[in-house]
Amino acid sequence: MDKPEVFEPTPTRPRRTVETDYGLGIVYAITAAALLAVQEPFSALAARTLSSLDFMALTQLALLLSLPFLLSQAVSRRDFAAILLDIRQWPKLAVIFLVGLAGLSLYDIGLSSAHPIITAAVLNLSPFWAALVALAVSRRSIAIAPWAFWLSFVAAFCGAMAIAWSQIDADGEVLLRDLIASLLHSKWIYALPMPVFFALSGTLVYEWFSDYDEAGAIGANFVVSALVLLPIAAIRSGLGQEASRLSEQSASAIVLLLAGTLAASAAGRLFYQLALTSTKNDNGTVTMFFLLIPAISALISWPLSRWIPTLSFIPGPVFAAGMALVSAPLIVLSFISRRAAARASSAPEASPAE
Repeated sequence: MDKPEVFEPTPTRPRRTVETDYGLGIVYAITAAALLAVQEPFSALAARTLSSLDFMALTQLALLLSLPFLLSQAVSRRDFAAILLDIRQWPKLAVIFLVGLAGLSLYDIGLSSAHPIITAAVLNLSPFWAALVALAVSRRSIAIAPWAFWLSFVAAFCGAMAIAWSQIDADGEVLLRDLIASLLHSKWIYALPMPVFFALSGTLVYEWFSDYDEAGAIGANFVVSALVLLPIAAIRSGLGQEASRLSEQSASAIVLLLAGTLAASAAGRLFYQLALTSTKNDNGTVTMFFLLIPAISALISWPLSRWIPTLSFIPGPVFAAGMALVSAPLIVLSFISRRAAARASSAPEASPAE
Protein backbone atom coordinates (compact mmCIF):
# COMPACT_ATOMS: atom_id res chain seq x y z
CA MET A 1 0.00 0.00 0.00
CA ASP A 2 1.38 3.41 -0.98
CA LYS A 3 2.30 5.90 1.73
CA PRO A 4 0.11 8.98 2.15
CA GLU A 5 1.08 11.81 -0.13
CA VAL A 6 2.10 14.11 2.73
CA PHE A 7 5.05 11.87 3.55
CA GLU A 8 6.37 11.66 0.01
CA PRO A 9 9.09 13.98 -1.30
CA THR A 10 8.33 16.23 -4.24
CA PRO A 11 8.98 14.66 -7.66
CA THR A 12 12.05 16.86 -8.23
CA ARG A 13 13.52 16.17 -4.79
CA PRO A 14 15.29 12.86 -4.09
CA ARG A 15 14.57 11.26 -0.74
CA ARG A 16 17.27 12.17 1.74
CA THR A 17 18.83 9.21 3.54
CA VAL A 18 20.47 9.69 6.92
CA GLU A 19 22.13 6.85 8.79
CA THR A 20 20.99 6.25 12.35
CA ASP A 21 23.72 7.45 14.69
CA TYR A 22 22.80 7.45 18.36
CA GLY A 23 26.24 8.68 19.39
CA LEU A 24 25.84 11.81 17.30
CA GLY A 25 22.17 12.12 18.26
CA ILE A 26 23.05 12.12 21.96
CA VAL A 27 25.70 14.81 21.41
CA TYR A 28 23.07 16.89 19.60
CA ALA A 29 20.55 16.28 22.41
CA ILE A 30 22.99 17.37 25.14
CA THR A 31 23.89 20.46 23.10
CA ALA A 32 20.19 21.25 22.67
CA ALA A 33 19.64 20.87 26.43
CA ALA A 34 22.52 23.26 27.18
CA LEU A 35 21.14 25.85 24.76
CA LEU A 36 17.54 25.49 25.94
CA ALA A 37 18.75 25.97 29.52
CA VAL A 38 19.82 29.51 28.63
CA GLN A 39 16.21 30.61 28.08
CA GLU A 40 15.00 30.81 31.68
CA PRO A 41 17.86 32.77 33.32
CA PHE A 42 18.29 35.07 30.32
CA SER A 43 14.58 35.89 30.11
CA ALA A 44 13.98 36.24 33.87
CA LEU A 45 14.58 40.00 33.93
CA ALA A 46 12.41 40.60 30.84
CA ALA A 47 9.57 38.55 32.32
CA ARG A 48 9.53 40.91 35.31
CA THR A 49 9.99 44.26 33.53
CA LEU A 50 8.11 43.84 30.22
CA SER A 51 4.46 43.25 29.49
CA SER A 52 3.46 39.85 28.11
CA LEU A 53 2.78 41.34 24.66
CA ASP A 54 6.15 43.12 24.57
CA PHE A 55 7.76 39.87 25.64
CA MET A 56 6.08 37.94 22.82
CA ALA A 57 6.90 40.60 20.21
CA LEU A 58 10.58 40.65 21.14
CA THR A 59 10.71 36.86 21.15
CA GLN A 60 9.32 36.73 17.61
CA LEU A 61 11.75 39.45 16.55
CA ALA A 62 14.62 37.34 17.91
CA LEU A 63 13.42 34.38 15.84
CA LEU A 64 13.57 36.53 12.71
CA LEU A 65 17.06 37.72 13.69
CA SER A 66 18.13 34.07 13.86
CA LEU A 67 17.44 33.53 10.15
CA PRO A 68 20.92 34.63 8.95
CA PHE A 69 22.41 32.03 11.31
CA LEU A 70 19.97 29.30 10.27
CA LEU A 71 20.33 30.07 6.55
CA SER A 72 24.10 30.50 6.47
CA GLN A 73 24.51 27.46 4.18
CA ALA A 74 23.30 27.28 0.59
CA VAL A 75 21.35 24.05 1.15
CA SER A 76 19.48 25.68 4.04
CA ARG A 77 18.55 28.70 1.93
CA ARG A 78 17.43 26.46 -0.93
CA ASP A 79 15.19 24.32 1.26
CA PHE A 80 13.88 27.35 3.17
CA ALA A 81 12.66 28.86 -0.11
CA ALA A 82 11.39 25.51 -1.40
CA ILE A 83 9.18 25.02 1.66
CA LEU A 84 7.74 28.55 1.76
CA LEU A 85 7.09 28.71 -1.99
CA ASP A 86 5.39 25.30 -2.17
CA ILE A 87 1.66 25.79 -1.53
CA ARG A 88 1.35 22.12 -0.56
CA GLN A 89 3.54 22.80 2.48
CA TRP A 90 1.43 25.68 3.82
CA PRO A 91 -1.15 23.49 5.63
CA LYS A 92 1.70 21.64 7.35
CA LEU A 93 3.32 24.91 8.42
CA ALA A 94 -0.05 26.09 9.73
CA VAL A 95 -0.56 22.90 11.75
CA ILE A 96 2.91 23.14 13.33
CA PHE A 97 2.27 26.81 14.16
CA LEU A 98 -1.05 25.96 15.84
CA VAL A 99 0.58 23.13 17.78
CA GLY A 100 3.21 25.52 19.13
CA LEU A 101 0.59 28.16 19.92
CA ALA A 102 -1.49 25.60 21.83
CA GLY A 103 1.53 24.67 23.95
CA LEU A 104 2.27 28.31 24.78
CA SER A 105 -1.38 28.94 25.65
CA LEU A 106 -1.49 25.98 28.04
CA TYR A 107 1.73 27.15 29.66
CA ASP A 108 0.31 30.64 30.18
CA ILE A 109 -3.02 29.37 31.54
CA GLY A 110 -1.69 26.60 33.74
CA LEU A 111 1.76 27.63 34.91
CA SER A 112 1.83 31.43 34.97
CA SER A 113 0.81 31.44 38.65
CA ALA A 114 1.88 27.93 39.66
CA HIS A 115 4.51 27.09 42.24
CA PRO A 116 8.02 26.62 40.72
CA ILE A 117 8.08 22.99 41.84
CA ILE A 118 4.83 22.30 39.98
CA THR A 119 6.23 24.01 36.88
CA ALA A 120 9.38 21.89 37.10
CA ALA A 121 7.35 18.70 37.48
CA VAL A 122 5.21 19.45 34.42
CA LEU A 123 8.22 20.33 32.25
CA ASN A 124 10.25 17.35 33.46
CA LEU A 125 7.54 14.98 32.23
CA SER A 126 8.63 15.79 28.65
CA PRO A 127 10.38 12.43 27.98
CA PHE A 128 7.22 10.53 28.94
CA TRP A 129 5.06 12.53 26.54
CA ALA A 130 7.71 12.57 23.80
CA ALA A 131 7.96 8.78 23.78
CA LEU A 132 4.17 8.51 23.44
CA VAL A 133 4.08 11.13 20.66
CA ALA A 134 6.76 9.33 18.63
CA LEU A 135 4.91 6.03 19.04
CA ALA A 136 1.50 7.47 18.15
CA VAL A 137 2.55 9.64 15.20
CA SER A 138 5.52 7.78 13.72
CA ARG A 139 5.02 4.27 15.13
CA ARG A 140 8.54 4.80 16.46
CA SER A 141 9.28 2.87 19.62
CA ILE A 142 12.27 3.56 21.85
CA ALA A 143 15.46 1.75 20.87
CA ILE A 144 16.03 0.04 24.23
CA ALA A 145 13.96 -2.24 26.44
CA PRO A 146 10.96 -0.35 27.86
CA TRP A 147 11.84 -1.25 31.44
CA ALA A 148 15.33 0.26 31.02
CA PHE A 149 13.92 3.45 29.51
CA TRP A 150 11.27 3.99 32.17
CA LEU A 151 13.65 3.13 35.02
CA SER A 152 16.11 5.69 33.65
CA PHE A 153 13.30 8.22 33.30
CA VAL A 154 12.08 7.79 36.89
CA ALA A 155 15.60 8.15 38.30
CA ALA A 156 16.45 11.19 36.14
CA PHE A 157 13.06 12.79 36.86
CA CYS A 158 13.64 12.48 40.61
CA GLY A 159 17.09 14.01 40.17
CA ALA A 160 15.73 16.94 38.17
CA MET A 161 13.05 17.55 40.79
CA ALA A 162 15.66 17.45 43.56
CA ILE A 163 17.63 20.13 41.69
CA ALA A 164 14.51 22.30 41.34
CA TRP A 165 13.74 21.86 45.05
CA SER A 166 17.32 22.75 46.03
CA GLN A 167 17.14 26.12 44.25
CA ILE A 168 14.18 27.46 46.25
CA ASP A 169 15.43 29.53 49.17
CA ALA A 170 12.71 28.86 51.73
CA ASP A 171 12.16 26.92 54.91
CA GLY A 172 11.10 23.34 54.20
CA GLU A 173 7.83 23.65 56.11
CA VAL A 174 6.94 26.93 54.40
CA LEU A 175 7.87 25.50 51.00
CA LEU A 176 5.67 22.46 51.53
CA ARG A 177 2.73 24.62 52.67
CA ASP A 178 3.05 26.89 49.62
CA LEU A 179 3.31 23.88 47.34
CA ILE A 180 0.13 22.30 48.72
CA ALA A 181 -1.72 25.62 48.42
CA SER A 182 -0.63 25.94 44.78
CA LEU A 183 -1.67 22.37 44.05
CA LEU A 184 -5.14 23.04 45.42
CA HIS A 185 -5.81 26.48 43.99
CA SER A 186 -3.80 27.08 40.79
CA LYS A 187 -4.72 25.92 37.28
CA TRP A 188 -1.64 23.72 36.84
CA ILE A 189 -3.76 20.75 35.77
CA TYR A 190 -4.40 22.47 32.41
CA ALA A 191 -0.66 22.52 31.70
CA LEU A 192 -0.07 18.79 32.18
CA PRO A 193 -0.28 17.99 28.43
CA MET A 194 1.76 21.10 27.53
CA PRO A 195 5.03 19.16 26.83
CA VAL A 196 3.06 17.06 24.32
CA PHE A 197 2.89 20.03 21.97
CA PHE A 198 6.65 20.69 22.03
CA ALA A 199 7.35 17.01 21.31
CA LEU A 200 4.62 16.90 18.66
CA SER A 201 6.10 19.94 16.93
CA GLY A 202 9.49 18.24 16.66
CA THR A 203 8.00 14.97 15.45
CA LEU A 204 5.84 16.70 12.81
CA VAL A 205 8.83 18.62 11.46
CA TYR A 206 10.68 15.30 11.22
CA GLU A 207 7.75 13.52 9.54
CA TRP A 208 6.85 16.24 7.06
CA PHE A 209 10.20 17.89 6.32
CA SER A 210 12.75 15.10 6.77
CA ASP A 211 13.74 15.45 3.10
CA TYR A 212 14.72 19.06 3.70
CA ASP A 213 17.63 20.57 5.57
CA GLU A 214 16.75 20.98 9.27
CA ALA A 215 17.84 24.63 9.48
CA GLY A 216 15.81 25.54 6.40
CA ALA A 217 12.70 23.79 7.73
CA ILE A 218 12.97 25.46 11.14
CA GLY A 219 13.57 28.85 9.53
CA ALA A 220 10.40 28.45 7.45
CA ASN A 221 8.40 27.66 10.59
CA PHE A 222 9.87 30.71 12.34
CA VAL A 223 8.75 32.96 9.48
CA VAL A 224 5.18 31.68 9.68
CA SER A 225 5.11 32.21 13.45
CA ALA A 226 6.56 35.73 13.22
CA LEU A 227 4.26 36.77 10.37
CA VAL A 228 1.22 35.94 12.50
CA LEU A 229 2.29 36.89 16.02
CA LEU A 230 4.69 39.80 15.55
CA PRO A 231 2.19 42.27 13.98
CA ILE A 232 -0.47 41.39 16.57
CA ALA A 233 1.91 41.82 19.50
CA ALA A 234 3.52 44.98 18.14
CA ILE A 235 0.18 46.70 17.47
CA ARG A 236 -1.48 45.73 20.74
CA SER A 237 1.53 46.48 22.92
CA GLY A 238 2.52 49.77 21.29
CA LEU A 239 6.10 48.57 21.22
CA GLY A 240 7.23 51.34 18.91
CA GLN A 241 5.76 54.05 21.16
CA GLU A 242 7.47 52.60 24.24
CA ALA A 243 10.88 52.28 22.61
CA SER A 244 11.78 55.92 23.32
CA ARG A 245 10.98 55.49 27.02
CA LEU A 246 13.05 52.39 27.69
CA SER A 247 14.91 52.47 30.97
CA GLU A 248 18.41 51.08 31.39
CA GLN A 249 16.94 48.05 33.15
CA SER A 250 14.46 47.45 30.31
CA ALA A 251 17.22 47.75 27.71
CA SER A 252 19.31 45.18 29.59
CA ALA A 253 16.28 42.91 29.86
CA ILE A 254 15.67 43.14 26.11
CA VAL A 255 19.30 42.36 25.24
CA LEU A 256 19.28 39.32 27.53
CA LEU A 257 15.91 38.18 26.16
CA LEU A 258 17.11 38.43 22.56
CA ALA A 259 20.32 36.54 23.38
CA GLY A 260 18.45 33.85 25.29
CA THR A 261 15.88 33.40 22.53
CA LEU A 262 18.58 33.16 19.86
CA ALA A 263 20.38 30.50 21.89
CA ALA A 264 17.37 28.48 23.03
CA SER A 265 14.55 28.90 20.52
CA ALA A 266 16.80 29.07 17.45
CA ALA A 267 20.05 27.16 18.07
CA GLY A 268 18.53 24.87 20.71
CA ARG A 269 15.60 23.98 18.48
CA LEU A 270 17.96 23.29 15.57
CA PHE A 271 20.06 20.85 17.60
CA TYR A 272 16.90 19.19 18.90
CA GLN A 273 15.77 18.61 15.33
CA LEU A 274 19.22 17.32 14.36
CA ALA A 275 19.04 14.88 17.27
CA LEU A 276 15.67 13.60 16.05
CA THR A 277 17.08 13.12 12.55
CA SER A 278 20.13 11.23 13.83
CA THR A 279 18.01 8.89 15.97
CA LYS A 280 15.19 8.47 13.43
CA ASN A 281 12.72 10.34 15.65
CA ASP A 282 13.46 8.53 18.91
CA ASN A 283 11.88 11.50 20.66
CA GLY A 284 11.70 9.85 24.07
CA THR A 285 15.43 9.15 24.23
CA VAL A 286 16.37 12.57 22.85
CA THR A 287 14.09 14.43 25.26
CA MET A 288 15.42 12.43 28.21
CA PHE A 289 18.57 14.56 28.06
CA PHE A 290 16.43 17.67 28.56
CA LEU A 291 16.25 16.64 32.22
CA LEU A 292 19.71 18.23 32.41
CA ILE A 293 18.13 21.65 31.82
CA PRO A 294 17.30 22.50 35.48
CA ALA A 295 20.90 21.86 36.55
CA ILE A 296 22.40 23.79 33.64
CA SER A 297 19.99 26.70 34.18
CA ALA A 298 20.97 26.86 37.84
CA LEU A 299 24.67 26.93 36.95
CA ILE A 300 24.08 29.66 34.34
CA SER A 301 22.20 31.69 36.96
CA TRP A 302 25.26 31.67 39.22
CA PRO A 303 27.34 34.29 37.33
CA LEU A 304 24.23 36.20 36.17
CA SER A 305 23.07 36.66 39.77
CA ARG A 306 25.77 39.32 40.19
CA TRP A 307 23.76 41.60 37.85
CA ILE A 308 20.23 40.20 38.22
CA PRO A 309 19.21 40.10 41.90
CA THR A 310 16.21 37.84 41.23
CA LEU A 311 18.52 35.06 40.02
CA SER A 312 20.41 32.87 42.43
CA PHE A 313 22.30 29.61 42.66
CA ILE A 314 22.11 27.59 45.87
CA PRO A 315 24.81 24.90 46.01
CA GLY A 316 24.42 22.14 48.52
CA PRO A 317 24.07 18.40 49.05
CA VAL A 318 20.56 18.26 47.56
CA PHE A 319 21.77 19.90 44.34
CA ALA A 320 24.77 17.55 44.17
CA ALA A 321 22.59 14.50 44.80
CA GLY A 322 20.17 15.66 42.11
CA MET A 323 23.01 16.08 39.62
CA ALA A 324 24.23 12.55 40.33
CA LEU A 325 20.72 11.14 40.08
CA VAL A 326 20.19 12.81 36.70
CA SER A 327 23.62 12.07 35.25
CA ALA A 328 23.93 8.37 36.15
CA PRO A 329 20.84 7.10 34.27
CA LEU A 330 21.63 9.32 31.28
CA ILE A 331 25.12 7.81 31.04
CA VAL A 332 23.63 4.31 31.20
CA LEU A 333 20.93 5.29 28.67
CA SER A 334 23.58 6.60 26.27
CA PHE A 335 25.53 3.35 26.45
CA ILE A 336 22.65 0.93 26.01
CA SER A 337 20.98 3.04 23.30
CA ARG A 338 24.13 2.99 21.19
CA ARG A 339 24.52 -0.76 21.70
CA ALA A 340 20.88 -1.42 20.83
CA ALA A 341 21.13 0.71 17.68
CA ALA A 342 24.36 -1.06 16.65
CA ARG A 343 22.72 -4.48 17.05
CA ALA A 344 19.67 -3.36 15.06
CA SER A 345 21.80 -2.02 12.19
CA SER A 346 23.95 -5.16 12.00
CA ALA A 347 21.01 -7.60 12.06
CA PRO A 348 20.04 -7.25 8.33
CA GLU A 349 23.66 -7.80 7.31
CA ALA A 350 23.79 -11.16 9.08
CA SER A 351 20.58 -12.56 7.57
CA PRO A 352 21.86 -13.28 4.01
CA ALA A 353 24.58 -15.54 5.40
CA GLU A 354 22.09 -17.79 7.12
